[in-house]
Amino acid sequence: MMSRTRLYVIAALTGFLFFCMTGISVADDMAGWEVPKQSSEHIVIPVSAEELLDKAKQALTAAGAESGTIQEITLDEYGTVYVARMGDTGLPVFARFVARRVPCGDCHDVFFLYTFDNAQFIAFSPVLITKRYNKEWDKDDVKKIKSRFVGKSFKDRVNFNPLVDAIASATMSSKIVFHSLNETQIVYRKLAELGYTQKGK
Repeated sequence: MMSRTRLYVIAALTGFLFFCMTGISVADDMAGWEVPKQSSEHIVIPVSAEELLDKAKQALTAAGAESGTIQEITLDEYGTVYVARMGDTGLPVFARFVARRVPCGDCHDVFFLYTFDNAQFIAFSPVLITKRYNKEWDKDDVKKIKSRFVGKSFKDRVNFNPLVDAIASATMSSKIVFHSLNETQIVYRKLAELGYTQKGK
């Protein structure tokens, strides 16, 4: 008969191997998983339009823009972008609201704002992003995302590695955040076509 100590050791090793194999399988699954396009259909925004506008104003003001005049632009599958101007230069600052479904029965949809200018990411702010047991992302989770994007050019794609970049218990949500932030160059191009990237539009 095996000793109790030996059984504990075997159980611990089995758990460790299972964890490692689960991590690998998650990476494989995420590699082939496509992020759904942004759509306002069948998705419930967790804040009112007024609250969302207020959050956008706060984000733009924190980025140095004047809060007096803010324009709201709808870019179809790329969501809503709020535009304000820097008081000293008249150059634009943008706040994009991302609302995306998570194709998972036990997962919640992803909602966040981020700001950027003509060159780089400025800030990232969750509106509502959760992980396992419906817990909202904490400050360390947000800090991890910021460390990968804030202050960096949106022209440089940041590849998502689930074993390194995923927030614990929020792998799908993390990939959605990375995917959405990596769309910024496309979003900026669309804003440029509409004339919003110019000084004093």
